Amino acid sequence: MIFKGGRVFTGEKFEKADVRTEDGKIAEIGAELPAKEGEEIVELGENLLVPGFIDLHTHGCIGYDFSTADAEEIDRMCAFYFSRGITSVAGTTMTMGYEDYKKAAAVIGEYMESVENHNLIGINMEGPFLSVEKKGAHDPQYIIDASQEKMDELNDLAKGHFLIIDVAPERPGAMEFIRKNIKDFLISVAHTAADYEKAMEAFRAGATEVTHLFNAMNGLGHRDPGVPGAAFEAGANVEMICDGIHIHPTVMKMVYRMYGEHLMVISDSMSAAGLQDGEYVLGGLPVFVRDGKATLESGTIAGSTTDMLKEMGVWIEQCGLSMEEILPCMTIHQAKAVHMEDKIGSIETGKAADLVIISPEREIKAVYKNGIKKV
Repeated sequence: MIFKGGRVFTGEKFEKADVRTEDGKIAEIGAELPAKEGEEIVELGENLLVPGFIDLHTHGCIGYDFSTADAEEIDRMCAFYFSRGITSVAGTTMTMGYEDYKKAAAVIGEYMESVENHNLIGINMEGPFLSVEKKGAHDPQYIIDASQEKMDELNDLAKGHFLIIDVAPERPGAMEFIRKNIKDFLISVAHTAADYEKAMEAFRAGATEVTHLFNAMNGLGHRDPGVPGAAFEAGANVEMICDGIHIHPTVMKMVYRMYGEHLMVISDSMSAAGLQDGEYVLGGLPVFVRDGKATLESGTIAGSTTDMLKEMGVWIEQCGLSMEEILPCMTIHQAKAVHMEDKIGSIETGKAADLVIISPEREIKAVYKNGIKKV
């Protein structure tokens, strides 16, 4: 297959180029490549060719949740993600009872092993190793100290597909847990009351990420820089929900300039994403969506109803950035964070043909996973 006649995002800017894919990978990039005999030609016209988006933190969409979904429901979620240009997803679980966690781990793991050409790259385990003080929308009755025994059992059930483990570093045993697991998982500082010193200790122990920056943690103070300051100092990767609700657009621009290549746009979407306002469930707790804002009955923000394509719009329309400026924060930054930059995240020869055709007005025209058209 060859994509011809359009502009291709090369990592920093759009350039006029053709892209050939073979056997699910990007085989050749160049100007005016000649089509081979019998080769499928995709004329891009005025459209743009960009890498597939990577969402490392999404709980669900269209009425379903990774914490409770069966295989058919996961399949429907994956189809929705594809429709929004998202070709790589870390399905994210919530704090819940251990037996429910075991079931979710087994279902997701089996799905990843048995279904071909899906877009799941692993499980993001948000909870239960969190702070009750900064619980957010997590059910406090199930929050516990980090448990190696439970982590090992869950990962076995998931057939080794846990990718990111969220930890509040101030909890008893957290530092030992971080040090012991950094070879097998990415550790993210999350839902934490930690101060700057404790957060720095976590990063020195091997944590490499921060879960939804500024949310469910102490803020950035000029005398107490907290987790945001520690992440900056340590060069940690930071997730940010960019729906214009969780973070003010001015702060979004500040974060973009401060954290640079370490900024990762994530949705933190819940089951209401892709649906209308109404009442939903997240982690067993009722969530009310009004004007696209999801909250618990107490008023606490509970995940989002956005997706990465909508978030691109917030960056462009409310923050004044260009598509070129924000695309790396939706693609290659995430790929590097999960050590998959040799496979996904950019349009380069040898990488997976995870490609999105998008119009200049940000309308998805087609989506390809490993060179196979999904949308």
